Amino acid sequence: MVNNTLLIVGVLLIIQLSLLIYLYTEKKSIIKRNDEANSLFQQLFPKYLPFLTGDSDIEPWLPQKSKLKQVVLERILTGFAHVVTDPVGNQRVKEVAECQLLDCYRKTLKTGNWSERLNALYLIEEFMMDALREDIKEHLNSVETMDEEYRQTLRTLASFEEESLLDYILSHPHMSQRLIKEIMRRLPLNILIDLMGMIKEKGEETPGAVKYAFIDYCGEAGYYELLPFVESMLGDTSKETRIKALKSLYHYQYCTSPELIIPFFTSVNWEERLYAAKLTGEMNLTEFSNYLMLLAGDRVWWVRFQACEAIKQMSDGKILLTYLTERHEDVYAQDMAKQSLTMRVGGHV
Repeated sequence: MVNNTLLIVGVLLIIQLSLLIYLYTEKKSIIKRNDEANSLFQQLFPKYLPFLTGDSDIEPWLPQKSKLKQVVLERILTGFAHVVTDPVGNQRVKEVAECQLLDCYRKTLKTGNWSERLNALYLIEEFMMDALREDIKEHLNSVETMDEEYRQTLRTLASFEEESLLDYILSHPHMSQRLIKEIMRRLPLNILIDLMGMIKEKGEETPGAVKYAFIDYCGEAGYYELLPFVESMLGDTSKETRIKALKSLYHYQYCTSPELIIPFFTSVNWEERLYAAKLTGEMNLTEFSNYLMLLAGDRVWWVRFQACEAIKQMSDGKILLTYLTERHEDVYAQDMAKQSLTMRVGGHV
C-alpha cells in the first residue's frame, strides 16, 4: 500500500517537473523570438521608411524565416500606417502588404486558429488588402458564430466598399444596429444612396435595425444628400422611426422646412415633444419660442427641462425665462425657468 502511494506521488512529481520544464522552455523560446523580432524591427524600420514614403525604389531585405518576416513586416507597416496621412503612403503600404503577406493571410483564413484569423482580418483592413476581397467573402460564408470574427469580417469587407453588403444586411434582420452602423461608417456616399433607394423600395419589409441605423447614421454623417429621406421619416406611422428622424435632424442641426417640427410640440409622446424642443434650441428657431414656453409647463420633467434649455440658447433667452418665472400660470414651469436661469451650460448650478 505504502509502495503504491509512493509510486503515485513519484509519477505526479515527474509530471509536474516535466510540465514546468516545458513551460520554462516555451517561455524562453517566446522571449527569444520576441527579442529577435524587436531587434530586427529596430534595424529595419528606419531603412524601410524611404521605401514606404516613395523616396527610394529599393526594398530593404527581410528575414528569410517566414514567421519572423511576417511579424517584423507587420510591425513596420502598422507603425507606418498609423502616422502616414497621404494617399501615396497608404497605397505603398497596401502594395507591400499584398506582395509580401497575401499568401500568408490567405492560408491563415483557411487553417489558422480563431485568434490568428481575427488578427489577420484586422491587419487586412488596416493595410487595405482588397486583393483578398473574394477570400473574405468566402470566409464570411464559413463563419458560423456571430462573434468578433464575424463582425470584423463584415467591417473588413465594408472598408473595401463591397456593394454586396447592402443585400447582406437587408437579408439578415437579426444584425444589431451598432454593427450595421459600423458597416455604414466604412461605406462611401454613393453606396449609402443606393442603400437609401433599397430601403425606400422595400418599405415596411426593411428590417427595423437597418432602417433605424440608417436614419441615425444620416445625422451622424451629416450628408445633405440623405436629408430629404430623414425628413420624410417624420411622417412615418412608427413612433420609433419618427423619434429616430427627430434625433437625426438634431445631429444635422438643420431642417429644410422648420414647419415640419410643429406637430411634435403637441405630440402625445413625450419623447417627440422633447426632441422638438431640443431641435428648436439647436437650430435657434426663435419663431417657435411660444411653443417652447408652453412646453416649459409640460407634465414630463425632461420636456420642461429641455424646453427651458432651448429657450436659454436663444438670443433673448434670459428675458423669456425671466418672464416665465414671473408670469407662467404653471408653478412647475416657473420653477424650471428659475432653475435654468441659475444653471450653467451642462446642467451645473
